[in-house]
Amino acid sequence: MVMTGMCMSMATALTWFFNFLLAVTFPKFQDAFKNTGAFGYYAAWCVVGWFLILLFVPETKDLTLEQLDARFSISSKSHARFALKQCLFFVRRYVLRRDNVKRPVMELPPQDDEYGHSKTDQPRKISFEKMERMQTPLS
Repeated sequence: MVMTGMCMSMATALTWFFNFLLAVTFPKFQDAFKNTGAFGYYAAWCVVGWFLILLFVPETKDLTLEQLDARFSISSKSHARFALKQCLFFVRRYVLRRDNVKRPVMELPPQDDEYGHSKTDQPRKISFEKMERMQTPLS
């Protein structure tokens, strides 16, 4: 409970910091670049932030603690690769309207036995649909 309060206070402080930053820089950008350039500058940062979140923040909606533990055991590089494949899938499927496109598959680290030894050297693969349906840990 204490951690939740501390995290909320940090999020609020960060929001106020960026609000202050915006209030200080916007008039200067408005004078230098006019309204279109000032709003375009902030819009470009929003697009950059969207891509960074897409690549580096894993989805955690409706996951149990065990599933969250398994999700965060995946490296950022693997998650970013999966996010790019998933983005390309959505573009091909819903923008280009191609019906024969397969959903990407996320590679999980090899499963360990009770002694911490890897059972296989091959990474496990799991589909997006199976991840959505799972109620047990990713194993």
